[in-house]
Amino acid sequence: MNFNLKAAGTLFSRAKQFTEEKLGQVTDRTEYDDHFEQLLARADRTKLWTERLTSHVESVLQPNPNERLEDFILTKLDQKSLNKPNIYEQLGHCMCEAGNDFGPSTQYGSTLIKCGNCHQKLGLAHKEYIQSAAAGFMQPLKSFLDGEMRSLTKERRTLEIKRLDLDAARSKQKKAKTINSNVPMAMADSSDTELRHAQTEFDRQLEITRLLLDGLNNSHNHHLRCLHDLVESELQYHRQTVQILEDLRKQLGLSKSVSNSSTVPSTPRAIPTPRTATVKFDYDASDHNELSVLAKETVNIILDDNEKLSDDAEWLTIERPYSNERGRVPRAYLRIDTLSS
Repeated sequence: MNFNLKAAGTLFSRAKQFTEEKLGQVTDRTEYDDHFEQLLARADRTKLWTERLTSHVESVLQPNPNERLEDFILTKLDQKSLNKPNIYEQLGHCMCEAGNDFGPSTQYGSTLIKCGNCHQKLGLAHKEYIQSAAAGFMQPLKSFLDGEMRSLTKERRTLEIKRLDLDAARSKQKKAKTINSNVPMAMADSSDTELRHAQTEFDRQLEITRLLLDGLNNSHNHHLRCLHDLVESELQYHRQTVQILEDLRKQLGLSKSVSNSSTVPSTPRAIPTPRTATVKFDYDASDHNELSVLAKETVNIILDDNEKLSDDAEWLTIERPYSNERGRVPRAYLRIDTLSS
């Protein structure tokens, strides 16, 4: 009975301390040192990003969420590896059936069968890739979340409880000292004993939590090796698929590089250098189609596409190179500059 009363009193003091902290009525809350706070923040980041990484890798291995759910349920119920054909194997089976229906002796049917066998090999390679990635990356990280990270989360909750008990005991002792004249000596000794016990329990739990937080260094090193294994699995898978497709290309007699006119960069058309002319005499324009020019001024001669400069033309269209003003002037007022080779 005494134990129950003591436990009930501890729970009440803890709840009271928690409520006062949430209401902002506590100013002397026990704070952790900066290094410990950094360890806590790193643990939070580790949990967050490990969960996100496993989720995204799982989406890459099996993009269909319905298939992921079905595989999860069947695996939990049967505890056996599923041997259901994947999309590549299903496509390969369909191609083989179509090829046999059209006739293996026909070119189309024979090609369908070859493509079908190729896609069945691609499906098998994809299954091996999934198994390798799951064993080398997914399972170790999920085991970390279910094991070490779950234990760390539990110890952190326990540490928070011990901290609340410690702060509640300090508050109780502080109040006892404030009204020391009206408090019996036995009650004062009881508050001191309770504080020493709470401090001991808090220090012990703090050390346990700190050891687990420090252990995350080893976990990160392990996750790094798992990441290397994932890259190796991806590289092996893509090399295997390329080799399978190269063998199919040889069987079909396809050329190694298929030219595509849309992908071949077109040779840029050279922009012709404009013909220039020097104005021999001043000329005043008589309408808006003409251009007034001054003697010794250099202008560009404007010709339409594929148009050649004719010696018989009495008028030429010119343009000032700096102002882009255009207009017609009599050819007799211009001295055509020779083209430089």
